[in-house]
Order: sequence, then structure tokens, then C-alpha cells
Amino acid sequence: MNEEDFNEALHDVMTRSSPPPSMDPARALEQGRRARKRRRTVWAGAALVTLVVGAGVGPALVANYAVGQSGGEPPVSGPGATSTLVPTTRKSGDPWPDGQVDRTASAGPHADQAVTLMDDLSSSVPAGFTTPNLTYPDGRAMRWPQGQYASSDGEQDYWEYQATIPVQKDNLVGQLFVQSTTPDGKAATSPCKLAQRFWGGTGTCSIVDVAGKKVGVLTTKGKGSYDQWAAYRHDDGTVVYLAQAKQSGDEKRPPLKQPVFTAQQLAELVTSPKFKIST
Repeated sequence: MNEEDFNEALHDVMTRSSPPPSMDPARALEQGRRARKRRRTVWAGAALVTLVVGAGVGPALVANYAVGQSGGEPPVSGPGATSTLVPTTRKSGDPWPDGQVDRTASAGPHADQAVTLMDDLSSSVPAGFTTPNLTYPDGRAMRWPQGQYASSDGEQDYWEYQATIPVQKDNLVGQLFVQSTTPDGKAATSPCKLAQRFWGGTGTCSIVDVAGKKVGVLTTKGKGSYDQWAAYRHDDGTVVYLAQAKQSGDEKRPPLKQPVFTAQQLAELVTSPKFKIST
């Protein structure tokens, strides 16, 4: 098994299972330092609140300060007003959201989002191609959606939505894949570095301009599950990957003779608002 095969297998395991809490000593030390800093801030804040109240300054200031320390925002009053909550941070032992038994959402709004993503991917296939309901020899569907809670301990809450579909032309079958990840609070990186994060992929990357948006498009050396993919990070931090393969993953089905999309089409499609899922 070479490095690329290992990276792909590792990503496949991570996608289908719940990864354990990080055991990285450096990360644990950093989290401890942050926790100590937060405790100091809370004690200092408590002293400040006491001084403010003692000085007779209005209670609104105290209320606003308390809301800020709890991680939220001051309540908004007025007709139709709403409050935007700051993303929460996952802690070890926290229950899975929305009553889930593991990371994967098998029902509810997050599962529905993944189905919509799959439908939007199917509707994007150009004329001459179809997206039939095919199965692998073992009976598994080639079309599948998945919505999963992706945060690890110490990270803000974020979700990852994926969809895979077979693409057929005549009797030839290939595959398309899309992944949309909600803002995770991590720093932005260059388009090609972003593209290289997808399944540990290796190959030649180029930056494609789409109406001023910079998209990383990586073309592999003929190894791995996908031949080519595009990566784009929206301004709010939402990250979208769109991948294509001439092979379907079923060796009994002959592969496509040409990619479904050109590199330019792949780049344009990955920036489409329909693949941007930010919640």
C-alpha cells in the first residue's frame, strides 16, 4: 500500500465512523492554557461587574457583559427581531446533536440537507449523461447522501454534507461526488492547499478564475478514487469540494471515456450557491 492508498483508506474510515478525541499532547497542552486563560478572564470580569454595579451604572451594562461571557449576543428587541448565536464548542462526553446515536444524521434536517445536495448534484449533470439508480454487486446503492456532525473535541460545531452519484453515458458509468462543510472556524488557506486536503489527494493543481473567485483544481496521476476535483472556500468559511471519476467503483461496469466536466466547468460548478450549505 503506497501513501496515496493509505490516505484514501484513512479518509474513508474517518468518514464512516466517529473519530476518537485527539491524543496530541501539544493540542492538549494548548487547550489547558486556553482554559486557564478563560478562568482568569471570568474572575477579572466578575470583579469588573462588581465595580460597575457598585458605581451605580445601569443594569443593562451588566446584562450585556454577562451575555458576552456566556458566548451569546445581547438580545435584540423589536418586531421580527432575531438573535444570532455564536457557534458552541464540543467537549468530550457531549451527547450527539439532535438525538443522534453517532455522528451521522439518519433523519431530520441535516439528513434532508444531504438529500437535497444529492439532488442538486444530479440536476447539474450535462446533457448526454444520466444519473440512474444503480447498485454495486453487493446490493449497495451507488447514489447515497450523508450528513454528519464533523466537530472534534475543542472545535466549534460544524457539519459535513456529502453526496455521491453514478453518471452514465450509453453503457459507460462514472461517478461524481460533492462535499459541503459548514464554517469550522479554521483559517483560510491557498486554493491549491485546500484542494490537496481532499482525501490526501496528490497530483497537479492549478488555480482557475471564476468571475474573480479563485478555485483550486487538482488533477491526479491516475490513482485514487477520483481523477479530478475542484475546491473552493466561500467568504463565510463554507468549503465545497466537487470531484469526478471516469470509474464508477464497480469493475463490472465499463468506465466513461471522458470526464463529465472540463476543468473550467468543474471550477464554475463548485462555486455555485446550490452547493453552499452554511448551517
